[in-house]
Amino acid sequence: MKKLYLALVAIAMVSLLAACGSDSKENGEGGIELEMGAQSYTDPKIIAQMVKAKVEQETDHTVNITEDIQASPQIISALDQGEFDLGTLYSGELYNNHFDEEKVEFTTDTKKTLEQAQKLFSEKFGIKWYDSLGFQNKYSIAVTKEIAEKHGVEKISDLSDLAGDLVLGTDTSWPNRENDGYRAFQEAYGYEFSDVRGMEASLMYEGVEAGELDVVTAYTVDPQIIELDLKVLKDDRQFFPPYQASLVGREDTLEKYPEVDKILQEFIGTITEEEMTQLIYEVDIEGRSTEEVAKEFLKEKGLLE
Repeated sequence: MKKLYLALVAIAMVSLLAACGSDSKENGEGGIELEMGAQSYTDPKIIAQMVKAKVEQETDHTVNITEDIQASPQIISALDQGEFDLGTLYSGELYNNHFDEEKVEFTTDTKKTLEQAQKLFSEKFGIKWYDSLGFQNKYSIAVTKEIAEKHGVEKISDLSDLAGDLVLGTDTSWPNRENDGYRAFQEAYGYEFSDVRGMEASLMYEGVEAGELDVVTAYTVDPQIIELDLKVLKDDRQFFPPYQASLVGREDTLEKYPEVDKILQEFIGTITEEEMTQLIYEVDIEGRSTEEVAKEFLKEKGLLE
């Protein structure tokens, strides 16, 4: 009798857990709640709003967006653990200590970097990495106009005699990145800055305006480059790898809900760097909401009613 009782309790517990797991994903409208993470910079926030708008228009699913994730490795960890279903990542993330060195071939070739990311993130994390959205948002080194004109700076290597007197502002992850972070940068270019300050990307440009920063690791689609008249220096030693933007998702989620996979496929190749720069400008400079500019863009492209 005791064994029967324990068996019934075990069955009840399994049923309860299964029900809880199911209920936590159902949205009450015949679909599920998809969780999408977005980093602290503007382009993944805009992309998340695009995905949300299109998925919610064409399916019964809803998309919950968690913004201001500080670094891409946190997005990857959350995808791996099932906390997120979807996200936006950049192909250069391949070189950020996720894999054993012998598995990764460091290259500045755009296609090879993307193909490696697609293969390795699938194998280790069960993450589907889509082809590029159509734009890159890679690291670059930018200096103020005053420094560029005063010293005739055109290339990153031109800073070698100046760096000891310059303060660099960067995002929170770059100082600690292995293959394409600050330590590797020092080895490639042979100099270091007087001070390196990690911060949210938006604060870098505030620091430039306030005269507290001389150099920043700008992203190539940042509209503040134009707004503040910064000089982007040529990466003459080809240090920075490609950073093609792609949607990503948990493979098990996408296999279970192929209609979501189909929608994400439609975003491939739809956004140029010029278009993304303009969208970010409208949000960061003009103060429009990410939701508004995302929906407007999709309607202009014929991807949203």
